[in-house]
Amino acid sequence: MTEKLWRDGIAMYRTEIDEIDKRVVEVLASRFEVAKKVAALKRAWRKPVLQRDRAVQVERSYIAMGERYQLSEQFMSRLYRLIHEETCRMEREMIQDECAGQGN
Repeated sequence: MTEKLWRDGIAMYRTEIDEIDKRVVEVLASRFEVAKKVAALKRAWRKPVLQRDRAVQVERSYIAMGERYQLSEQFMSRLYRLIHEETCRMEREMIQDECAGQGN
């Protein structure tokens, strides 16, 4: 295999990975947009940001989905927790903004 074949081959795969990464970010952005709607409901109904039972349920779901694609339980759990932490941060920020706007 020549060096040029190597560079061309790796470039093709890197382009494919870049496109997939772009879709991952787009899907995450969509998920966070829905999470903002959830935060608005929680704010309106004065519900806490963290719903522990739901968090456990969703983490288990992530792990099960990962198993179908041979992704480790540890990886899926870490991925879920990162997404969940960011979601909670966004929700808290939205709720605090609302409270600040009301002079609370």
